[in-house]
Amino acid sequence: MLLLGAETLGMTHNQCLELLESAEDTLDFLISSLTYLIHAENQQAHAALIAEWDALDQEVFEVQHTLPGSDVETYRLVIETCAQRNRELRPVVDRYMAK
Repeated sequence: MLLLGAETLGMTHNQCLELLESAEDTLDFLISSLTYLIHAENQQAHAALIAEWDALDQEVFEVQHTLPGSDVETYRLVIETCAQRNRELRPVVDRYMAK
C-alpha cells in the first residue's frame, strides 16, 4: 500500500494514487493562487496582506514537504483544509484579475 492506514480502510492502490494526486493538485492550486496574490499585492505595496499570504504560503510549503509518509486521514485533512483556503481566496484572486 502507498499510504499508512489505506489497507485497514480497504483502499485500493488506485484509490491511494487518486488521493495523492488530489492532495498534490489542491496544494499546487493554493500555492499558485498565493503566488499570484503576493505578486499582485507587491505591485501595490500592501505589506500586511503580503505578510499574511507569505505566512500561508510558507505553511503550505511545509505541509507539502511533510506529507510523504503520512497516513490517509492526514491526506484527507490536507485536501479539505487547502480546498477551503482555495475557496476563500478565489474571490480575492478574481478581484485582482478583474483590475
